[in-house]
Amino acid sequence: MAKYSIVELSIKNGRLQNLSDLGENERKALEDCNVIYIYRGTRSKKVYIGQTRDFVTRHAQHYSGAEERFNRADFDKVLLIVSKYFHRSSLDDVESQLITYFAADHVQRAGRVSFDDTEVINKTGGNRVNDYADRENVASDVILPVWKEELYKRGWVSTPSLEKLRTGALVKYSPIKILTPQQGQLITELVNDPCHSYVINGDAGTGKTVLLTHLVARMLKDRPGIRIGVVVQPNWEKTAKSIFKIYGMDSSRLFIATSINLIKDNGKYDVIIVDEAHKLSRRYGKQNPSFGKVYKIPGFKDCGSHLEILQRMGRQIILMYDVLQAIRPANITREMFRSLTANYEYRFLKTQFRIQAPKGKNYSSDDYINGIKYLLYKDTGLLDSELTHYDPGFNRDVFRDRSADSYFGYFTENPLHRLIGWTEEDNNFNPVHINRILAGLAEPWAQSDGKDPDIKHWHEGDIHRRWNSTQENWINSKEPDAAEQIGSVFAVQGIDLNKVGVLIGADLQVGEDGRLYAEPENFYNTNGRFTAEEMRDPDNRFEFTLFVLNIYYVLLTRGIDGIRLGFWKNDAFRRYMEQTLEI
Repeated sequence: MAKYSIVELSIKNGRLQNLSDLGENERKALEDCNVIYIYRGTRSKKVYIGQTRDFVTRHAQHYSGAEERFNRADFDKVLLIVSKYFHRSSLDDVESQLITYFAADHVQRAGRVSFDDTEVINKTGGNRVNDYADRENVASDVILPVWKEELYKRGWVSTPSLEKLRTGALVKYSPIKILTPQQGQLITELVNDPCHSYVINGDAGTGKTVLLTHLVARMLKDRPGIRIGVVVQPNWEKTAKSIFKIYGMDSSRLFIATSINLIKDNGKYDVIIVDEAHKLSRRYGKQNPSFGKVYKIPGFKDCGSHLEILQRMGRQIILMYDVLQAIRPANITREMFRSLTANYEYRFLKTQFRIQAPKGKNYSSDDYINGIKYLLYKDTGLLDSELTHYDPGFNRDVFRDRSADSYFGYFTENPLHRLIGWTEEDNNFNPVHINRILAGLAEPWAQSDGKDPDIKHWHEGDIHRRWNSTQENWINSKEPDAAEQIGSVFAVQGIDLNKVGVLIGADLQVGEDGRLYAEPENFYNTNGRFTAEEMRDPDNRFEFTLFVLNIYYVLLTRGIDGIRLGFWKNDAFRRYMEQTLEI
């Protein structure tokens, strides 16, 4: 039996039609039931989604003349959803999810997001959705069947299943999705405390970017007149702008850009929020010249990093940071970061969202993350820092599980063939999964190669693959071979994938002392290495090793549903891994 009921009514000139044809329960639903309602205009294709306890009164309020955009929408249908599960928290949840899914469905059809003519005319201002006991039942017994059996069959949406929409960025980073109590409390603290700057520290996959979207929404809503600058990485800039635009964020007060572009505009902000602050640039010769040109701007000539400049532009600075994700010499150093944020409030995110250990296993996603930290960093001294959140008591069974549905695994022969086979087999069963093969910077490439699909970089037998053709929005690239390309760290940092194959290259070596070190001769990124003279300094050699370790840490923490390793001309690392993790 269905766990929900539907009442559909026509509207003419703002009046509900055929009310006399309704049964007693249906009339009760209109006047005295918790309901989700969805207005739709057959000609305009516009939609409005809301919740109420008294729909008749709410309908009259909508058509009172006070809601101009509502009046222009030309609604002629309304669908009411009632369910035994509906109460205040579940109504908030269902309303926010349906707004998110409708918005994502519109993008799937239109291929673009336009604030002026977008289908979903009501936006939420960062409303908080609380967790509640029956949330899984609401999803499985109400949201999923309503979408498939009611909305899709009526032609109100074009995507038959929510699975495809759920993997998209507009859903994953929605500023109205549910938050953990820790995230909710932290957002409240940040919004209500404009006098302090903050460092939000967290491992890969702990929800720093979701926190960012919610924080922006809440600040725009709760701090009238605020000017917000949001600094994002190039591979996420277009996605970020789409997310904020489709949810109706006030563009006159919100500025989204890379650090270079925000600094070049040289504006003043009440708050600047930086995603992936560990990648902010410092004054350093070996990088794209555009990073250094900002120091020529009057007022910034004495600055040593982009962070120092941003501090002069914003009254409050909020930094999303992970000490293990700095990947090149031009990134701000740990010492510089610590010095510049000495007076900041530090907060920590601990819940792992990205990595999902299979159900029924005796290990968790945290066991995997801590094991990877131990594998890569056990001899670096970083695991003693509170910033890495390392727990030495992790369950090694996550690395010993050899079942077909294990989260982790590795191939000892023909790594490229085997990883391709593994990811493609999963896509046969799960077509909506976004699976990719990634690699360390262990094969030569040039920026210009991305324009020529005939240039291949990875060769194994009859298989020939090229590096990612673009770093910006690579996951959504329209290149015919995009899904077959080998992804670099620059294309996937901050990105969620489903199943991930990772090629461990010869840029990571095992020394005679049994410790990992990075070999510059096998590392193919000019701006990722120190100069030959700088490499004579043991401290710089150590830092270079950390950059390469961080690259692999990023790659090894992209997968939601599983990961497999292949060893690319590097069987020594396999033996090191087996010994270190006691496999």
